[in-house]
Amino acid sequence: MFYNRRAQILAFVSIKGGVGKTTLAVETATALAKYYNKKVLLVDANFSAPNIGLYLDLTRKSEEDGIKEFLGLQDALLGIGLHNTIYEAHGFDVVPAVFDYKHDVDIFKLKKILEKVRYRYDFIILDSAPNYEELKPVIAAADKIFIVTSADEMTLTTSLRAAKTAQQNKTPVHGIIVNRIRSPKHEMNIGEIENMAGNKIPVLARIKDNKKMASSLFHKEPLVVHDEFGNFSKEIKNFVSALCGTPENPGFFENILNFSGYKKIFGKEKINRDLYRKNFYTSESL
Repeated sequence: MFYNRRAQILAFVSIKGGVGKTTLAVETATALAKYYNKKVLLVDANFSAPNIGLYLDLTRKSEEDGIKEFLGLQDALLGIGLHNTIYEAHGFDVVPAVFDYKHDVDIFKLKKILEKVRYRYDFIILDSAPNYEELKPVIAAADKIFIVTSADEMTLTTSLRAAKTAQQNKTPVHGIIVNRIRSPKHEMNIGEIENMAGNKIPVLARIKDNKKMASSLFHKEPLVVHDEFGNFSKEIKNFVSALCGTPENPGFFENILNFSGYKKIFGKEKINRDLYRKNFYTSESL
C-alpha cells in the first residue's frame, strides 16, 4: 500500500526536569490531531521516568479493553514490533514507555524503529528524559528539536545544553518554548532569552502557567481539550499552526490593529512564528 506522507519527527527536550516537556508533547499531539486533522504518533522516550501512560490513563483504558499485558516502547526496542505497543487517545496514536522495565534495551534503536512507521503519520512527537544519556538517542532520531525552558536564567542555561547536544549531532534546533511563565516582571524577556541562545534560536511560544492544569491532570484530559478556549490552548494552537505552515486565527484586536501596532502589542514570538511559516513554505517548495 502506498502512503503519500513521511512524518516530521519532532522532539521536545531539556536537560532539566519539571519544565513541562511531557505536557507540551501531549498538548502539541492533541492540537495537531484535533484542530489540524493530522495523523500523529506520540512516543514516550523518557525511559527512566515515563509519564505519558499515566498522563493519558492508558493502563486503565487497556485493562478496560481487555488487554492483558501492557506493552511499551522498551518492548518494541526488543523486537516485538512497534505496532504492538500503540494505543489510541484523543484522536492520535501513543507509544508509552513502561515503568521499572526488567530487561536491558538498546535505546539507540529508536531511530530505526521509527523509520519503519513514519510513512503512516504526518508528525511523530517525542517526549524526552532530562537524563543526558537518554536524551542522545532522542536527538539522533529527531528531524527537529524544540528546547523547553522556564523563563529563569538557571533553567535556561541548563536547557540550552540540550541545544549544544543537538548541534553536535547536526540535528536542527528549530525553536525555544518558554513554559510556565508566572511573573513576567521578574522573569527573562524574549530578547534576553534569545541573546543567551546566541540569537540563533527563536522563541516560538510563551506559555503562561495555568491554574486549570491541575483539573486537566485530574481528569486525564489534555488542556487544549479541557479548556479549549483558554490562553494556554490559544498559544499551543498558535505554535501548532506554525508547525503546519498555516496562518494563526487572528483575535479581535489583531483584526483592528495595523501591523506596526500589532508588533508592539503581540510580541516577538508571534513575529517569529510568522517567519517560521515562511521558512516552512520555502523548504516545502524546494
